[in-house]
Parts: sequence; structure tokens; C-alpha cells
Amino acid sequence: MRVSFLKPPIGGILGLEMITFVEPLGLECVAGALEEAGHDCQIVDLRLTGLDRGLAQARAFQPQVVGLQCNFTTERFRMLRVARRVREELSEALIVVGGHDASRDPDWFARPGIDVVALGDGEEVMPRLVTALEQNQPLDRVPGLRLTTPSGPVDTGQPPARRNVDELPFPARHLIAEYASEYYINFRRPLALLETARGCPFQCNFCSVWKFHESTFREKSPERVVAELAQISAPNVFITDDIFWMNVKRGRELAAALKASGIRKHYTLQTRSDIICKFPELVEMWRDCGRMTVFLGLEKVDDEGLSSVNKRNSAANNNRAIAILQDLGVGYTPNFIVDPGWERQDFAKLRRWIDQTGAYNSGFSVLTPLPGTDLWDEVKDEVNTTDWELFDIAHAVLPTRLPLDEFYREYAGLWQHATEVRYRLHGRLRTQLELLAALATGRVTFTALRKGMRMGSVLARPRSFLKAHRSSPARLAAASQLLNVAAG
Repeated sequence: MRVSFLKPPIGGILGLEMITFVEPLGLECVAGALEEAGHDCQIVDLRLTGLDRGLAQARAFQPQVVGLQCNFTTERFRMLRVARRVREELSEALIVVGGHDASRDPDWFARPGIDVVALGDGEEVMPRLVTALEQNQPLDRVPGLRLTTPSGPVDTGQPPARRNVDELPFPARHLIAEYASEYYINFRRPLALLETARGCPFQCNFCSVWKFHESTFREKSPERVVAELAQISAPNVFITDDIFWMNVKRGRELAAALKASGIRKHYTLQTRSDIICKFPELVEMWRDCGRMTVFLGLEKVDDEGLSSVNKRNSAANNNRAIAILQDLGVGYTPNFIVDPGWERQDFAKLRRWIDQTGAYNSGFSVLTPLPGTDLWDEVKDEVNTTDWELFDIAHAVLPTRLPLDEFYREYAGLWQHATEVRYRLHGRLRTQLELLAALATGRVTFTALRKGMRMGSVLARPRSFLKAHRSSPARLAAASQLLNVAAG
């Protein structure tokens, strides 16, 4: 059968999609499993083609199944708009929605216009679904689905058991070859994603990853990782593991395998500060595999704050990990959660931390309860909007203790302060020369540099965030009309 996967268009407000613009690796993984089962697949990235041209490509492919990805809560209304157009233009196709957000909150997606919600790992569910459709078997016998029927949603049972990740087919990267040069993170482009493990054993209350993977943690072997990496031509690689180096022995083996392979990239990876503190030699080993930037979800500057988000770590570990990375000359990006309930002194405390550590690369996320997380269950009655575009971790969807304009003045001030610390430590001219050198040597592209500079300017302005709140009523009205049409 022919299956067309569509990545919804970009929203254009702020948040994650402004800082990172990455390939739809989840769709590539599912497509790889379907191709292994003998089906034909297409991936259309509507963020790059635009809706009209992308749908024209899908029509030409004549799919019997159209898969829509909804990984982020911000994509909900965009995904529905795409589903409506698909229904109008490909009326015979079965419309399936999958992704983390759909699995976290399937009730929201079980609505007219969407035939099936696929739950769990797509590589396990989608081949069974498409094969059943091809053989004219009833879909209610396929596990891991929520079917939309005239009498209401029908659940088909728990998704299939998750396999050893080494057994999964390779991602179908050839299906996004025409887009590959457009993906980036910060100033680095082109960028590819690499998954070496799935899941997380920790249970931070704001996070949905451990919920989706049911607290499981599965790793690919070093041999499998090197084989996948050998298929990636991009010089920049973002390792998608939520906690890299969780298995220290495997981390060492993987570093040795990469060094032996001769493959050298600029790696961006995510890990915990306590791992760096206990095993600093891991950082040194990976430094020998290529350039590296470490993303650290520090979340809070003190132990009380860490406890409030169920982050089983300590402020002392956070501070020591920063010092280790600085001593080793490894790039790092700490990220902090800004609570809507903060007073001015809380923002001031975080600014002081940046001054004391010199961590001018810090990023700041507004505490955002995502449907399906423990945090959502705790505070959903306090959430003050159903404008899902605002759930981009850069806007407050919970009441703020400060007046909203003052909250954003303080929040934007964090981004501005980090830039000021950079200039104070390195000098404005030196910083600009470093960026020019990176451009001249090809480590970054002009387009990525321009977008990065624009991003810094936008995040430092309070009105950038207030603008989205002011335009929210119009977005909600349009979404309401869309939902009414779908229901009709």
C-alpha cells in the first residue's frame, strides 16, 4: 500500500520551533518499518513545502493512508487544518494521527475528520494497521489504536510490546533528502537527528517522555549506532536521547567505536549534571570523537526548586558540572524552568547564578503543563487558555504572580542578561569575530547565523511574548470554527 506522511506547517510564534528546526525523525522511523514490510512511503514536510504544494505532492502519490504527526501540543490546530484539507482532497484515504502528543492525550484527537489515533511506538503499530487494511481485515483487531466510529471512540487494546531497539529498521532518511539541508539547531546547519536510546527512568513531573515510554529505557548497541551514523552526511548531529550516557559502560564503548570508525561530527547531546560529575572522563572521551555541545536541563538553581519539579539531582552537581565543562573547553547550554509564580527576586537569583558561573549560553523555558503529564493532572484547573499554540514553553499558560507584562519583562530580561554576560566575558567584538570565523570555516551557514541573531533579538523583547497573547482570541476563534466544521 501507499502511505503518505505529512509533517504539519510551522506555527510562527516562538518557542522550540524558533530555536530548533529538525527533521521528522519519528516519521522516518515509521516509514522505515513500513518499507521493510513492503509498503511504499512518502514524507512531505509541510513546514518547507507549504500546505498547497505539499498536498499536491501527496495527491500525486495517491496514498491509501495518510499519517499526520503531532509530537508537540503546539501542533494540534495545525494538524487539524491539514486533516481537513486531506479529507477534502484525498477523500478515500484513511487518516491516522500519531506522535507523542497524540499518545499522551488520545481523547482530544478522537474526533470527526480523524479516522485513527495510533498509540505508542509507530514502528510496532503502523505496519499492523496498514497490513490489516491491505487484507481487508477489521481494524478493531489491531492493537494500539483508537478508532473514530459513528457511535464514539473505540479502543483496540494496549499497543504491541516494544522490541529491542537494535531490531528496529533503519530510519528511511532517503525520504527527506530534498529537505535535509534546511534543518538546524541554533547556528548549526545542516543538522541531522540520531537516536541511540529511547525512554527515561526518571519521573520529572513536567516531562512526558517517561510517560510515553512507560518508564522504560532501551539502548542501541554501539555497532548499530555507528551504522546509522555512517548514513548521515550532515556535519552536525543532534542525539535525541533524553539522557545520554545513562549507561556509562555503553557510553565508553560507543566513544571508542566512533573514534575507530573515523566519523567526526559536531554532536549536540543531552545529559544530566550528576553523570558528568561522577564520570568526567566520558566527556573527555567524547571530545576526541569530534566537536561537542552538551545540553543540560538544570531546571532550577537551588535544591528546593529541584525538588518542586521532582528532579532527583542537586544544585551542587549542577554547578560542578558547569565547571567541569568549562575546564575541558566543551560547549554547553544549561536550561532553566521559569515558574509563572515567580517574583522579581526569583528572576534576580537566576541572573546572579549566570553572573557567578559565567554560563551565558543559558536558555529559559516557562513552566508549561502538557496534557498527559503529572504536572497537567496537578494544575489543569488553573490553565487559563486552550490556545495550544501558546504551549511552546515560551509563554505562560498558568496565572502569573506578577502582572503579565512585568512577568515577560523579567523573562525577556533573562535572555538579554545572558547576552550581556557573554559580551562582558568575551567582548562584543570578539564574539562577533568568532561568529564570522565560524561562518568563514563553514561551521555555520549565513542563513543559520541570520536566524540565530534574529532569535536573540526577539527573545530579549517583552512585546515578542505579549504579542502572542493579544492575537490569541483570533486564533481561538479560527480554531473553534475549524472544530465546528470537523464536527459537522
